Amino acid sequence: MPSAALRRALYLIAIIGALYHLYLIVHPYTPLSYQYRIGILDLTQLQRATHVFFLLLIGYLTYQADHHQQPGIGIRWGLSLLLLVLSALPTYLATNYLVDAGAPLAAAFLLTIWFLSLFLPVLSPLSPSFAEVSRSLSVLLALATIAPYVYQVLFYEELIYRIITPEPWDVAMGWTMALLLFGLVLRFIGPEMPLLAVLFILYNIYGYLLPRPWYHPGFDVAFLSAKIYSETEAALFGLITNVSLKYVVYFTLLAGVLTVLGYGDAMAKAFFRLLGKSPYSVGRATVGMGIGMGMISGSGAADTAFIGATMRDIYKAAGYPTLVAAGIVSNAGTLAIITPPILGAVAFIIVEVINVPYAWVIVMSVLPALLYALSILLYNEYYVRGIGIRAVDVPVERGIDLKLLVPFVPALLILIFIFFGYTVRLAVGAAILASVLLALGVPEMRGNIRRLPEGLAEGMKMVAPIGVSITIANVIMSMVVISGLHQKFTIALLNLVGDSLPLAIIFATGFSLLLGLGVPPTATYVLSSLLTAPAIIKLATSSGIPEEAALLATHMFLFYMAMLADVTPPVGLSNFAAAAAFKENPLKIGVKAALVALPKYLYAPSMIWSYWGSAVLIMPVLLTSDLLWTATLVITRVISLAAGTWLIAIANAGYDGKGREIPSWGRVALGVAGVLLILPVELLNVLGLTAGVVLLLSRNRQKS
Repeated sequence: MPSAALRRALYLIAIIGALYHLYLIVHPYTPLSYQYRIGILDLTQLQRATHVFFLLLIGYLTYQADHHQQPGIGIRWGLSLLLLVLSALPTYLATNYLVDAGAPLAAAFLLTIWFLSLFLPVLSPLSPSFAEVSRSLSVLLALATIAPYVYQVLFYEELIYRIITPEPWDVAMGWTMALLLFGLVLRFIGPEMPLLAVLFILYNIYGYLLPRPWYHPGFDVAFLSAKIYSETEAALFGLITNVSLKYVVYFTLLAGVLTVLGYGDAMAKAFFRLLGKSPYSVGRATVGMGIGMGMISGSGAADTAFIGATMRDIYKAAGYPTLVAAGIVSNAGTLAIITPPILGAVAFIIVEVINVPYAWVIVMSVLPALLYALSILLYNEYYVRGIGIRAVDVPVERGIDLKLLVPFVPALLILIFIFFGYTVRLAVGAAILASVLLALGVPEMRGNIRRLPEGLAEGMKMVAPIGVSITIANVIMSMVVISGLHQKFTIALLNLVGDSLPLAIIFATGFSLLLGLGVPPTATYVLSSLLTAPAIIKLATSSGIPEEAALLATHMFLFYMAMLADVTPPVGLSNFAAAAAFKENPLKIGVKAALVALPKYLYAPSMIWSYWGSAVLIMPVLLTSDLLWTATLVITRVISLAAGTWLIAIANAGYDGKGREIPSWGRVALGVAGVLLILPVELLNVLGLTAGVVLLLSRNRQKS
């Protein structure tokens, strides 16, 4: 297919996909919803199937239309090769089953999908011709998505009734969908998530080969394919996939619309007008943009790319070392995942998994987001004092203008709708409509309204890799639950840590960070919550934390740790976005980004360390204490965290308030004092505060 024709087809399909999702907002209020029963509009399962169909179709067409850089031979290619080999096992079992069942055509179809979706892209780094063939044949994979989708729509009810004894084509369609998902995530994100999914599928098949307590009888591939494809609330079209359908797609559509209307540029200008000529202003504006952009986007990588492109030359003019500038930008962009009202996909998974209002998650995210921003700001303040950053005068108009408030209105509108009890879907739909109406009143934006279809199409293209990774997370969760692995893991973890809540927290912290090295926040949270949350909640409750508070604090702790995957090397997507903007090695940026806002790794474990520690989330103590005691706990906890953040920032930057370099022993001592203040233990806080004050006073008495 010619490139121009392909792009036109992609554009039209993306707009159709966007309009389908937008129509779902108003469909329940139309006569069509109660006069007719249309599966893809009225049945939750088929809505999810349609959503996944659009993700796959648009994803593969986007991959063919856009020239994506092929990864070289390295560790990730080795993981891709492992994915190819391991995926061949269930594929072989499925094709064998189909041949034995008298369906050789279904077996041939399945082998073709495996070859196109996994074999060709894995071998692409070996030869440019392989890469070109893989990209060119992606259109066949896009077309192949039609078959399992139509099959699902036509035989939806029959598929449910024959889950235990599926027919051959049920198995073929189920494993085809899984392979298509694996192939698309491999192309856009990498091999880690598909590899995890395949490993859990193999565990479900070959669990009988393992010793106890990890032993289980095992399932055949036909049963697993049916569970993945056919069962209501199961793997492909289950609870986690519903997060992409109900929340994520609407926020990405909003982001696409706001981008083409010029809201991002307007927000950047708003912060530039407040920039001033202070040497500290470049870093301050970066953090402000991180918070502001985070209010209208849940993507850390996208925000990092925008902020990096906007601020790169200003950092250079100010004299920042490239790695430091990129580290600050990477952290500021990552604020998007925890800045309300538009949080990352993990926040919506929490809503679905523990069944709490989204407004609660927003409240719980406010103080951790502000503390994260404070850690970046304080590092910048003390670093600038010591390194000698120059003041930069950005040529923009000064003064206050009501137009500066326009970029923040959609986020404010979402907050109002949510706190008045409306659905997130309706809130975002109203924000999209309001953003268009507001643009009519701003001369700089008015001309962009004609680009509205382009914004909708871009929103659908942006959601494709995010949505399929969320769907794979649903597959992973289902495979873990089917085998009972989460229960076995909980028992093993409790046996390992005994009755020690701190040990369980340390284990879960390390487990989340380890997962985050290779997989995005969604999969990190899903796995860590499945495998570690039950044990932590049990130990937290035993230590005296009320059960409701323990539940909320545990899941927010795991959410926050999963968020750090976006900025933790070697894979952190925000680091790669910063690397593209600053033309620097992403691994080096990742290391610097990890160090720039070092306290961020301590906030999350402190949330569940004690009842007082959970006060930073507000809701756990608000729901289980009176208002006065809640205010006391929250205020004292924030003061302690802010003081600890301050000391660690000074130690991390390496310069005191007068711009003098701090010796290594002093930096270590200040860092330890800061850690003691962040841990929610009163005695340790007193020791940390005392040590920090003594060290700083001794520095101030020294001559410059």
